[in-house]
Amino acid sequence: MDEDFKDLKEKRSGFATAALVLGIIGICLSFIPILNNASFFLGILAVIFAIVSLIKKASKGKAIAGLILGILSVVITLSLQSSWAESLDKVSDDLDNAAGNNTEEILGKDVDVSIGTFEGSLGDYGLVDSKLTVTVTNKTDDVKSFTIQIEAVDANGSRIDTDYVYANSLGANQSQDFDIFTYVSSEDLEAMQNATFNVVEVSMY
Repeated sequence: MDEDFKDLKEKRSGFATAALVLGIIGICLSFIPILNNASFFLGILAVIFAIVSLIKKASKGKAIAGLILGILSVVITLSLQSSWAESLDKVSDDLDNAAGNNTEEILGKDVDVSIGTFEGSLGDYGLVDSKLTVTVTNKTDDVKSFTIQIEAVDANGSRIDTDYVYANSLGANQSQDFDIFTYVSSEDLEAMQNATFNVVEVSMY
């Protein structure tokens, strides 16, 4: 009779021990990226085994410890995964900004690009004196640098020429003027005087 009771008690305490072990492993793995996916499930199992042990009233101390560790491993895993996901999203967004993949979004909220009127005339020795003034305003609250590609197109939409504005380290809400298209051939002068100028791409970093 005593042996049967002892065996039954050991079986009941096995759930508590399993809960404690799973909880400990879950806590250890919860801080490791990728592996903490397993930590989530180990934490769930630890909670289940701990509850079973408490219901069976066996090894209450181990069961409670396993329950706490299981819950903590689940909470830590979910919190860290959320934090890592946000960090990865930010890195991805920063890379897209630097690569010029978010041009419309950047123009909408981060930078203002004001394109002036093209000025060009044929000077001495057939050399062209030309410029297009572009005003760049950093609309963010941080220091930002921008690379802006601007194209000149004719009435048919065909590209005549393209040039870049390099606005480095503009302070918050700071503006600066840049002259582009300062080297235009005499053959393109008339076309440039009648051209339409558009922003093609904006990179921010």
